[in-house]
Amino acid sequence: MTVYNLKLQVLSPIHIGDGYELKKDFDFVVHNKHTYRLNEDALLLKKQDMLKEDSRGQYPPPGKVLLEKDFQNTSLFRYVLRGFPRSPKTDARIKSFIKDVYDQPYIPGSSIKGALRTALAWSSWKEVSPSLDNLNPTKYWASQPVETQLFGPDPNHDFLRALQISDLTNKGKPIDNLVLVNAQVLTQKSQDSPIGLEAIAGDITFEGTLKIDEFLFSEIAEPKLHFSNRKHWLDELLPRAQKHSHARIISLAEWFEHAEGTQNIADFYTNLANSSLKKNQALLQIGWGGGWDSKTYWTYLQENPKKFEYLVGKYHLHKGAKGSPPRKEGDPFPRSKRAAMSIKDGLAKPVAPFGWVLLELTPL
Repeated sequence: MTVYNLKLQVLSPIHIGDGYELKKDFDFVVHNKHTYRLNEDALLLKKQDMLKEDSRGQYPPPGKVLLEKDFQNTSLFRYVLRGFPRSPKTDARIKSFIKDVYDQPYIPGSSIKGALRTALAWSSWKEVSPSLDNLNPTKYWASQPVETQLFGPDPNHDFLRALQISDLTNKGKPIDNLVLVNAQVLTQKSQDSPIGLEAIAGDITFEGTLKIDEFLFSEIAEPKLHFSNRKHWLDELLPRAQKHSHARIISLAEWFEHAEGTQNIADFYTNLANSSLKKNQALLQIGWGGGWDSKTYWTYLQENPKKFEYLVGKYHLHKGAKGSPPRKEGDPFPRSKRAAMSIKDGLAKPVAPFGWVLLELTPL
């Protein structure tokens, strides 16, 4: 077993959801431009006399019974975030970040492994030349035949069984770097669909371990697993990941250069493209907001324009706005990106993409 220390440095806001949406005045409240996550048990115990039904038989939302002085009582809140969602409405929603039982956010190893899996598939495509014919008719399992050609026929014979990544944590208090980020969907000429998110942002590093199980490439395992012809993929893991990321960064820099009001993001990508990395480092995009090209075979799906348009139609991949003209062959795909927004005087300005990190591996 080869073991590495895996260090992850946050470069842009990261959101990895736990599947929950938090509701304003039920799960959180906004006060002095901060978002307070309610400790429901402590709040209900302290304010039980105020939480009574009215003449219509309805109870007030827990957040509505808080007084100014209550915001000094830390026991009423699980944690506090800098920033607040754009919507002032009761029942406004924000997407919750994944956390441990102590409300400390962490980076799941599965998020790193999934991004590396996509990078390996893209960077190794020409070595395998998988066929895009006979894809699974079900949208969410469409690529299963391609996965079989790239990585193996089933989970027990999947080449990436050999790659094991732990969850990544921070020795300090990453909750201090958990903030409320307002996101939007951008096209090159418009902004739409505001979304509130808990996200990790700022100068923070997470650490964990990355292991490669060498036994699965041994002479004993080879007759059953047939992994040896893929071992060099893991030997070149970070260079292959960086090859994929660099190609995407160049493409994304160009997209944002031509979009309205997104020069900050274009400059971010230009700086990434020009960064000098060590051999044991790679840039990677993880979590929410990475977009279609970060989670698919990207350019290889688009090599044959007619076949690609067939796939777009078959799997209903094009989601145009209501009233927008139908898609034509050769139209850009995807049309939109997601970005973190800065809100000032009620106006939203794109300031950063989501999910970019710097990975570094050090042998243990």
